[in-house]
Amino acid sequence: MPNKTGISHEELRRVNTSALLGWVHHNGPTTRARLTQELGLNRSTIGDLTALLSEAGLVEELRPDRVDLEAGQVRRSGRPSLVVSPRADVGVLALMLDVDRIVAAVVGLGGDLRQRRERLHQPGVHEVQQVVDSATQMCRDVLRAEPDMAVLAVGVSVPGLVRSADGLVHFAPNLGWTDVQFVDLLSEALSLPVMVGNDADLGVLAEHLYGAAVGSSQVAYVGGTVGIGGGFLVHGLPLRGAEGYAGEVGHLIVDSDGAECRCGSRGCWETKIGSNRLLSSAGRLTGGGLAAVEEVVQAAVEGDDAAGAALDDVAYWLGFGLRALVRLFNPEVIVLGGTLGRVFESRGARVLGTLHERDGVDFAQNVSVRAGALGSDGPLLGAAEVGLAPLLADPVSVMSAYRESHGGAGSPGAA
Repeated sequence: MPNKTGISHEELRRVNTSALLGWVHHNGPTTRARLTQELGLNRSTIGDLTALLSEAGLVEELRPDRVDLEAGQVRRSGRPSLVVSPRADVGVLALMLDVDRIVAAVVGLGGDLRQRRERLHQPGVHEVQQVVDSATQMCRDVLRAEPDMAVLAVGVSVPGLVRSADGLVHFAPNLGWTDVQFVDLLSEALSLPVMVGNDADLGVLAEHLYGAAVGSSQVAYVGGTVGIGGGFLVHGLPLRGAEGYAGEVGHLIVDSDGAECRCGSRGCWETKIGSNRLLSSAGRLTGGGLAAVEEVVQAAVEGDDAAGAALDDVAYWLGFGLRALVRLFNPEVIVLGGTLGRVFESRGARVLGTLHERDGVDFAQNVSVRAGALGSDGPLLGAAEVGLAPLLADPVSVMSAYRESHGGAGSPGAA
């Protein structure tokens, strides 16, 4: 039966449990009093919702003296009382496919990264089934390390165009993939639901929730290593485009006389600011990712002229491309992730000087440019968020379905 708000009690319960679980997931252990203020609900309603989520195995209540609210840490003993904390033994697998590595992790509610494994591979074309096999093995490794974890799904970050409707990897030139249904292959291998997203879209989500863009609603994110991608938040919501392909800023042409790109065009932005450009300009072998970039930065500090000139060149083209992004999207914050964050930390003045060059109006005068706070794992944490999205949207129903498929009642970890 609908209530006076015009929606059914079941739908109202779903909305409210979603809001409460989402709050403690993104903000950590929170007192009931704070939840009543933040969610605009009365104390008895908060009590009822907490009881529902506690019974589902998604939150627990602890006495205030058992919780470090500043650190977001909980000492898990004592009689449950007034502070609502997310259960970190419920979560997802997070998987990050990159040009030179695969990273797998178990991430619990509250963003608790419990296990992490990384496997390097040579940049270039990668046969899809081999990637699926490697990713599956890594996921099973981290799952064995967390035998009591209730793992609900898999979130995957991919460096390429991902179709919103079904997760098809339409084009990932730095992996050599075109129209790959990675979702189906991995889901079959792991017997779990799989959600896939573009790495930059997931990077901006993670930085917005946990990193350099917390509190900002108009955000541009540019990140990557060899390949460069962009993710954008407009009024706090992701900019996806009609099919999910918005944000491929790495393939904006900035120099028509430049080098040929893997996409088939010439002078794409990523050929000017990607890690391979930096390494080759500094006289190093390409490949090696963030560690190799760090070596160039350190060499420049120690007086290596070639390394310094390479950093200056990449910093110039980084600022040059950011000028176009500012004109197109008018963000309040630009976050630079992956190797670009390290370039910015080393040559920030050069980047900003180019960004603010006056040719009439300085469109970037009120824009804050920041290195990502999450390092190269931003897309990994974003992948976890995508994997958790169904649970956060309908907590009680999703956990009920999980319990039914794992033998009935009991705590999530014991199911």
